[in-house]
Amino acid sequence: MHAQPHTAPSLPVSGLVVHKTYTIRRSTMLMGLGWLALMTACSGTAGWYILSKDDLAARMIARETTRQYAYEDRIAALRADVDRYASRALLDQDGVESRVDELATRQAELESRQSLVTAMTDALQSNGVLPANRLPLRPRVAKPEEAIRASGVTSFAPIMPSKPTPAPETPALRGAEANAQNGWQSGEVAPPEPPAKRVEASLEKLDKAMARTSDAQLDALKEMDQKVAEAQKKLRSALAETGLDTDRMAAPAIVDGGVGGPLVPVKLDPSAGPFEATLTALQPRLTSLIRLRGLAEQMPLGRPMTGDHDFTSNFGYRTDPFTRGLAMHTGVDFRAAPGSPILATAPGKVVAAEYNGGYGNMVEVEHANGLSTRYAHMSAISVSVGQMVKAGTVVGKVGTTGRSTGPHLHYETRINEEPVDPTRFLNAGSKLANIL
Repeated sequence: MHAQPHTAPSLPVSGLVVHKTYTIRRSTMLMGLGWLALMTACSGTAGWYILSKDDLAARMIARETTRQYAYEDRIAALRADVDRYASRALLDQDGVESRVDELATRQAELESRQSLVTAMTDALQSNGVLPANRLPLRPRVAKPEEAIRASGVTSFAPIMPSKPTPAPETPALRGAEANAQNGWQSGEVAPPEPPAKRVEASLEKLDKAMARTSDAQLDALKEMDQKVAEAQKKLRSALAETGLDTDRMAAPAIVDGGVGGPLVPVKLDPSAGPFEATLTALQPRLTSLIRLRGLAEQMPLGRPMTGDHDFTSNFGYRTDPFTRGLAMHTGVDFRAAPGSPILATAPGKVVAAEYNGGYGNMVEVEHANGLSTRYAHMSAISVSVGQMVKAGTVVGKVGTTGRSTGPHLHYETRINEEPVDPTRFLNAGSKLANIL
């Protein structure tokens, strides 16, 4: 037999009222109770979530508040830095302006010194002490304003630091929050160097460059002083062989009236520094050198013929080639081919150009300081009386006229009409060949 399903008791229906009977199964009742329990659980979970969410939000707000406070403190510090930069800029501006004035003064001094170095170099080159192709020291000295422009600063206004950027919410960077009040965040840019400091750095470089230029100028002056001293010593030694009182002859003559262009020494205080002391010592040496060189240029120190020509007879007593007796030879004889050019050995004026007895065809040139030279036995005369000649001017050609045994040049040097040994002057000229 099959069990009959359990049903609720039914009520009788009578009259006109119709009663409908519903039957609720057990499974339906269980399902309803399950849904009720689920709804109750959901309501509890929702309530717990709401409460937990409020706590999380509170923690996030607290953290952001802490970060905001840190940024506010940093911003306050930045504002203090800005104020400090501004005050420093005003103070540094006065310091920089003073520094620029100082460097400008030094730059003007270096330019003045450079003009003196250049003038000295030109004087030494023109007097044969320095090679003519040697360029004088011409260092370029940058001006203070150029150094300021090189620093990239156009004013002394303070530069605002960059606005801080919050640290990104990444695990790798969250550790930076602990250092928010102690240093810069990873996204921040360090403040630029103050403009006054950049200017000062440029001016410091300029100061060092000026110091190097000053040292170079002093070294150049010392080298010139040494060269002048050496040339002066060489000139004095060579001219001493002539037997002349060169110190007296080179002394400046004192005359009344007239104008000219003498060397005007620059008045300096030797105690001002090494440059001034060196220049003060150099000036009288250079003046003496110029006078000695001018004296040497007026002397018959050159050779009367080009190339090397042997002496066939020296100055002094010798056996006369014609009488075979002892006789005074008042000059020196150069062996040379007929027609070889004969040169004046110093600048001067031709006072004789004629045939003169035993001299044959002869030219006499009068030089400064009582000096004169004679050129004899020439085959031809190339100058005339009264003509001004320079050292190296052709005065005639080699021959054998007059009292001569063959083609040669008889050459004499005289002081106040008295013959002296020409080799004294020729030897001096050989020693001074690289100066004159």
